[in-house]
Amino acid sequence: MTKFKLKQSLKANKLLTIFSTFFVVAFILLGVWQVERAANKLDLLNAFDLEQKSPPNRLSASSKDWSRVFVDGIFDVSNQILIDNQIHNGKVGYKIFTPFIYNDSQRVLVDRGWISQGKTRADLPRISFTPKTSRIVATVTRPELGVLAGSEILSDSWPKVSQTKSVEILSSVFEEPILDMVLVLDPGSARATEYIQIKPFAITPVKHYGYAMQWFTMSIVLFGMFLYALKREK
Repeated sequence: MTKFKLKQSLKANKLLTIFSTFFVVAFILLGVWQVERAANKLDLLNAFDLEQKSPPNRLSASSKDWSRVFVDGIFDVSNQILIDNQIHNGKVGYKIFTPFIYNDSQRVLVDRGWISQGKTRADLPRISFTPKTSRIVATVTRPELGVLAGSEILSDSWPKVSQTKSVEILSSVFEEPILDMVLVLDPGSARATEYIQIKPFAITPVKHYGYAMQWFTMSIVLFGMFLYALKREK
């Protein structure tokens, strides 16, 4: 098709040209965006790995996400929370969140790990123990609210059952203020149950590259369909 005939064909199919150009460009931009997100998450993964290999620092309100920290205090076993619907190795169970009291009155929630569900939902696992003053080593996380279905806090008595890990929601069941983070207890710690590997984010860089490839493929297919439509018009 000559340059002159191409211009004529484009003018004759103005709406198709506008439609195709818009979506081809949009798909390419979406693909580039996914590539940029993948690169950003690779940087975050490298930072996460670096933090995990670093020696722990003393806990403070300004402790960074994914940093390893240590803190001295005692667990408050009378006010524990079971995080519902936690699947591990194909089994349903709970995450155990236990308040840890340090500096005499300050509190932070500690994720002590996973425990399996009882025979029925009414059969809550036994999570109580005799606490004593100790030092714990853990990783700082700040769980998001997430998508919830129904009531966030499912029980009135202790231990409470919750559908969310969000400290914003969980802090409402305590009379005392709670630090805005959750400490994931190191595996092998004295009061740790079954450990679930920390994942900094749900969507990995590999998935983002996969999404980018899909967008780029869609742009190529659409452009090919556009050229085919022009050829048929000719």
